Amino acid sequence: MDIVIVGGGRLGSGIANSLSQENHNITVVDINEELVNSIVDTYDVQGVIGSGTIRSVLSDANVQRADLVIGATDEDEINILTCFIARRMGARHTIARVRNPEYTSQINFMRNELGISMMLNPDLSAALEISRMIQFPSAMNIETFSNGLVDLAEIKVGTDSPIADMKIGSISSKYNNRLLICAVARGEEVYIPNGDFTVQTGDVVYITASNKYIGAIVKDLNPSKKVENIKNVMIIGASRIAFYLANLLVSQGKNVVLIDRDNEKCEAFSDKISGATVVCADANDYNVLLEEGLDDMDAVVTLTNHDEVNVMVSMFSARQNVPKNITKIKNVNLAKLVDNISTDSIINPISTSTDIITHYIRAKKHASSGEMKALYKLVDGKIEATEFIADSKTKNLGKPLSQIDFKKNILIASIGRKGKLIIPTGSESIQDGDKIIIVSKGRIIEKINDIFS
Repeated sequence: MDIVIVGGGRLGSGIANSLSQENHNITVVDINEELVNSIVDTYDVQGVIGSGTIRSVLSDANVQRADLVIGATDEDEINILTCFIARRMGARHTIARVRNPEYTSQINFMRNELGISMMLNPDLSAALEISRMIQFPSAMNIETFSNGLVDLAEIKVGTDSPIADMKIGSISSKYNNRLLICAVARGEEVYIPNGDFTVQTGDVVYITASNKYIGAIVKDLNPSKKVENIKNVMIIGASRIAFYLANLLVSQGKNVVLIDRDNEKCEAFSDKISGATVVCADANDYNVLLEEGLDDMDAVVTLTNHDEVNVMVSMFSARQNVPKNITKIKNVNLAKLVDNISTDSIINPISTSTDIITHYIRAKKHASSGEMKALYKLVDGKIEATEFIADSKTKNLGKPLSQIDFKKNILIASIGRKGKLIIPTGSESIQDGDKIIIVSKGRIIEKINDIFS
């Protein structure tokens, strides 16, 4: 596909990096010449210097022939105007990064009147992801498939985990085939395991299970987590993500304390969210955190714009034995360094957004070949979990899975059929209309038939 990305900041460069690996023709537009040159030198993309709101600049980027234009600058209005102009020039589809809640509420108008195909709100998406982490505190992360029927949980295997040193086949039997370990990360290596694979202490395992059982399963697999239910949450940083997250948590009946040193932000936060306690203070002063009840918190979420502050506060919180710590880290390299020492869960809004866009593009590209419903990239993109709906064009319908010749490093993680979840065995088969979750390593699955040899 021919794709134009307007805005070369963190989001734009992240999208360029992800999509350039999938053999798309990418052009990045930005007013910053140095930034454009850096992206062109780093990734296999083209660059155009200028504003995305100028018709001649968009013409130089061949927007008139683009399959997709993505407005990814830091300004909502620029992104909206860019998409509007691009559509008028002939672009087939447009995506606008829109962070203002007031714009987000007008999605139907934006689509119908301005021709914007999709509005992407990284802050809201990140808040929803954090909310799921809080809902299942024993897991590092939780992704949801099949309209909530099945969850994919990321869990680190501790020394006290009942599955440490067990073979995958024995684990499935132990839990009456209510779960499937579909991927394992061990150091820098990742595996799509078979029944003889042995799980070791320190592994990060990815399991699929019914939403009905996932809470009890992740709690059992990670017994060192003592918290039963998160009730009290401290949020550090009055960011847009914090705004969405606090609204979500308050609506769920949780007690929320937000701390930020910017008095203007605190006042705005207090005006917009009722039910949360807002404290104007410096979170770098750990005495402040203790005075505001850190030791009584079930979870601490650090959402400032400074990775280092987020990491240090999370480390202090962990030392104070707060059960759940969630850290926003924008720098991917820093995230790798701190993943195993300072925090339970890491949130990267850019990664969340690029997954959403990648899913949108693959779904549009192969709309007539088994509908793609969801896509998540795991372990720094080394593993992908995709959800498809099987149809009459899907190969091997009705054939036992044990008799199907799948490509290497492909696993059917679950099958949803008529509202019921099936953890597949070799005797199970794919039927027309099934919702299939596919886990793959080192492969780009664009359509369901890509999994078969």
